[in-house]
Formats: sequence, structure tokens, C-alpha cells
Amino acid sequence: MRWKTTTRYPLEIQFEDIDGGGVVHHPNYLKYLERARCQALRDLGVPFEACLKDGIAFVIAEFHAKYLSPLILGSKIIVETRLVAVRKSSLKVLQKIVSDQRPHEQSETSDAEFVRPDKQTYFVAQLRLVTVDLKTGRPMQLPENVRLAGGVPPVDELHLEPVWTDVRLSPFAER
Repeated sequence: MRWKTTTRYPLEIQFEDIDGGGVVHHPNYLKYLERARCQALRDLGVPFEACLKDGIAFVIAEFHAKYLSPLILGSKIIVETRLVAVRKSSLKVLQKIVSDQRPHEQSETSDAEFVRPDKQTYFVAQLRLVTVDLKTGRPMQLPENVRLAGGVPPVDELHLEPVWTDVRLSPFAER
């Protein structure tokens, strides 16, 4: 998860992902998001496995989502992930699932534009991940190696970032 940059993780919907109605069973959307976040960390050179070995985990503390269109067997999709805000021990991540035919958005788009739905957007989510020390189970400061690899500004410069605001998911009902 690179600071303010969109990463893309391709997937194809498999038979094991669908329910009796022929659409992706809702918990599988969360698995897709998790796979994309783990791959984004690997791409930075900070694999999740190494974080666990170092006694660090990124735990979902908050999750807001909107299911926009059903995913069906054989659909080819892209999970797009963007790290949009950082606090001392938490990260705000926006993710969406789109058709693999949808044009790739440039990183310069605003957070609101990133989650704005269109006909090729199936799902959008906003997550707050907390960096947790696995020995104590308590929040800890984002490790320096992760911060540097992700291009996150130093903690003392983060106060220059806009206030941590949430992207409103209500406009999705108007789609």
C-alpha cells in the first residue's frame, strides 16, 4: 500500500466463491480485499508474513462498505487499493472492486472520486487498520520500515495532512 497510490490486484471469480443463488457469497468480498492488501504489502517489500514474524499485525478496527452489483462466476475483476491517511498507529485504506475492463484511474484523483461508483464498480469499502503488537495485543506506532516502504510522511509531518475525514458512502444509493 503505497501512500496516495492506487494498486491493482486481479482476480477471477471461482465456483467456490458463489452461493446457491449463483452470486459471490458476501464474506468473500472481504477475502478479496484482504488478498489485495497483503499483495500490496508484498509489492512494497514488506510481506505480511515478515510483519507477523516481527510481532506486528494490521487489524481491521473499522469497516464501511457498499455492495453495488453482484459478482458472478467467471467475472474478471480488479481490487483497487489506496492508502489515504495515516495516524500514529492506524491507516485509512480505500478499496473497491471493479471490472477488469474498467480503465485504471490515475493516483491524482481525490479520495471521493476514487470511491465514486460507475457501472463497472461492484463494491467499495473504507477501512481503518490499526497496527497491533501481537505480544501485548495493543496498538503500536506504524513501524519505520513500513512507513518508509509505503512512502508515508514522517509522523511529525502528518499534522500537515488534512484532518482524517471519512468518505461518505451514502451517494452510492443514488447509483
